[in-house]
Amino acid sequence: MKGIAGISRRERGIVMFMALILLLILTLLGVGLARTQTVEERLAQNDNNHQVALQTAEAALQAAFDDDVDGVYTNFSGAVPGLATVFQELNTPPGTTLGYSSSTWSTPGVTTILYNGAPLAASTVVGSAQFVIEDMAGVVPPGCNGANAGNYGSQSVYVHRITAHSAGGDGTASATVQTMHIGGC
Repeated sequence: MKGIAGISRRERGIVMFMALILLLILTLLGVGLARTQTVEERLAQNDNNHQVALQTAEAALQAAFDDDVDGVYTNFSGAVPGLATVFQELNTPPGTTLGYSSSTWSTPGVTTILYNGAPLAASTVVGSAQFVIEDMAGVVPPGCNGANAGNYGSQSVYVHRITAHSAGGDGTASATVQTMHIGGC
């Protein structure tokens, strides 16, 4: 029997059923988009943390390099935290001079030198940036005479490896950068 507007009784619920299916699809789509937005926000925050860490480590590296060029760091006997020779590192247990173990960077100022320069504008850094300077004695840099290792003409040759480390933002990211300072050749 046909009722209102010629629709049978069995066909009256199809509109509600289709509306519920459409509502379910739109709800799932909305939840998926919200989840994607949350993931993208976390990715952006992680990238920002890494950039802050990298920029702070580069600032510490540049300051250490400038101080090394100016002759501020000259005592590589192992008595000054953060300054050592490569030979001292090879002849001592990890973590006692520089060591590059996880404890090297987790105890600021013990085996490292703290960077106390100007902070980056509008950035938060969890801990102080740190650096170490190693005297790479006996290394003959490119362009120097191998027969005069450590002494080229009337000038002494020195090679310092400078490594800086910093954590960024909320501490979930860190960056370590290195450079070499070759002088006297």
